[in-house]
Amino acid sequence: MKTFVEKYNQILQSISTVLEDYLSKKKAGRPPKLGDLQILALFMLSYRTLTPVLTLAKILIDPSIQSYHIFRKSRMKRVFKLIELKLIVDGTILELAKLSRARSHRIRRFSGKVFWGKRKRKVYSEHYEEFIEFEEVFYGMLVMVVCDEKGVVYDLWCHPASYHEVRSFRIRQRKSAWFRYLLESFEFIGDKAYRGCEGVKVCESKEERALRQAVESVNAQIKLFNSISRWRSGVTMLAYLLGYAIGYSFFRKSHAQG
Repeated sequence: MKTFVEKYNQILQSISTVLEDYLSKKKAGRPPKLGDLQILALFMLSYRTLTPVLTLAKILIDPSIQSYHIFRKSRMKRVFKLIELKLIVDGTILELAKLSRARSHRIRRFSGKVFWGKRKRKVYSEHYEEFIEFEEVFYGMLVMVVCDEKGVVYDLWCHPASYHEVRSFRIRQRKSAWFRYLLESFEFIGDKAYRGCEGVKVCESKEERALRQAVESVNAQIKLFNSISRWRSGVTMLAYLLGYAIGYSFFRKSHAQG
């Protein structure tokens, strides 16, 4: 009995620390007999102790608790959303050199056709009053970022600019155990370029497309950092980017919690 109480309080305190934003929201009306965080803690404790959830609820909270207090469909949906985490994946091109220099000189840091990349873009023309599609040429690296809705970076890697984002995604999935763990544990969302890519849900609704603003902000900051970092080799670039991602994530997390 004492062990159950200690474990329950420990789990509930940990959940409350992580979900501070949820606790700060005030709801009108009479408070429920069982809160959503309490139900989540009971489910975690039930998994760890192999004890039925309803039994734990009666022992730890109130003997009069019935099953409908816990297992209502609407209540279970809310509890599931508390632990649901969506990760956004996207790629951006970092220029290694200007096109004129790349065509006329050999780039010592990176050389070869694989670093030449092309991307199709659409730009609105005021003259023609419509969107015009054109092909943009780059000489650089493709940097892939995986982050959550708050901009906290979970993974980062790079490939030559000629690689497609889906190809880079599959290579990372094959070689990285950490990336496979993220793919198995969380839901990945991406833009229409990932259509047909296993494990990634394409953004369809406005709410899902709005989530991608977090990864766009990360990409913008990475490009800004790349322009002032003055790195000289591939290993240095990756180390700088990882260090910057850690610092940026810490800032975003502390800003969100504060």
